[in-house]
Amino acid sequence: MIRSGVLLLLSLLLVLYLFGVQACAADLLANKQQEGRVQLVGSIVDTGCAMRMGNEGQTVTFQPASLDGLVRGEASFQRPLNIYLSDCGITYTGSNALSSRALKLTFEGEVDGNNFSLQGAVKGIALRIKDARGKLIAPGMLLDDSSGVADTMVLNYVLELVGTGSALQAGNYHATIKLSIQHF
Repeated sequence: MIRSGVLLLLSLLLVLYLFGVQACAADLLANKQQEGRVQLVGSIVDTGCAMRMGNEGQTVTFQPASLDGLVRGEASFQRPLNIYLSDCGITYTGSNALSSRALKLTFEGEVDGNNFSLQGAVKGIALRIKDARGKLIAPGMLLDDSSGVADTMVLNYVLELVGTGSALQAGNYHATIKLSIQHF
């Protein structure tokens, strides 16, 4: 009789313990849900493209020219800007076909209307960027190239010095333009 009483008591304690743990766990879960935490897990599945320009310093140099030439629109105030992208990490789908890729580009810098402003002693001159088709690229403009990305590409642009409409003053100048590329 003592043995069955002890077994009954142990069984009762075990049942109470299990229900108590579940109740505590439910309270803890309820409290956790009220905290508003979100956990995200992900991974990088591809590498970005390697980028280079025509020279190691990633600079474009304009030759000295006269202000009269600028007014006449001489070609000496234009320079090509070729951006080489390689190792873009082409991926293949299950059927061994290339997956479609896209690029989004943005040129950013100090603004002078639809052009990029120049710093230095020069006055009345700005820098204009055009794509290979001659389309003007304004600072901050999002360029979407969803035609597909090859493993190696060349993006061709033209840099051009243009008058701003202000009085022209000769002098040295420079500009820094940031290129952002999103590859996906």
